[in-house]
Amino acid sequence: MLFVDPELGCATPLFARNPTAALGVLVVAEAPNYDDTYNPAKHYLTYDFETDPTGKFMYTLLVEEAGLEPREVADVLFTNAALCLPARKNGKHPVSLQQIDACKPWLVRLIKDAGITIVIAMGATALRALNRVETHNLTLSSSAGQIHPWQGIKLLPLYHSGLLGRVSRKEPMQRADMRALRHHLGR
Repeated sequence: MLFVDPELGCATPLFARNPTAALGVLVVAEAPNYDDTYNPAKHYLTYDFETDPTGKFMYTLLVEEAGLEPREVADVLFTNAALCLPARKNGKHPVSLQQIDACKPWLVRLIKDAGITIVIAMGATALRALNRVETHNLTLSSSAGQIHPWQGIKLLPLYHSGLLGRVSRKEPMQRADMRALRHHLGR
């Protein structure tokens, strides 16, 4: 089941506001956190770098470790494993395999049409979703912070930048992992 917008009467796709993908970088996250990441009144994905802890840390990683200028962060395209807000279950918005499979053609098209050169899988759910697009058999524990060939482009698995992701992979390691993007971008 997908989030059904009460005004539009259909599932609402989630993308960042005014994305450009000018850097060729796509971040595929897991499912958005309804309270911090998605505001239904806005109808777009919000990694709010000023108020959301996940967004703050991702912004920090992109600027300090990947070497992006603050204005260039807007040139990174963000979406999630299902490209929409899944139905709420037990206070969360879990992404099912059926949703991943249903959204797979749209994710493939997004990667192609946006001229993506590297996909960042932010978390295990995102990495599993990308494995269903094209098999890579990577795991976070053995592949995080390493760039891998995938679907004619590059794939960079990272632990999720949210607070729970930093329990599994401490901040210094996540910072080191993001430096692979700096290398890819030639900075």
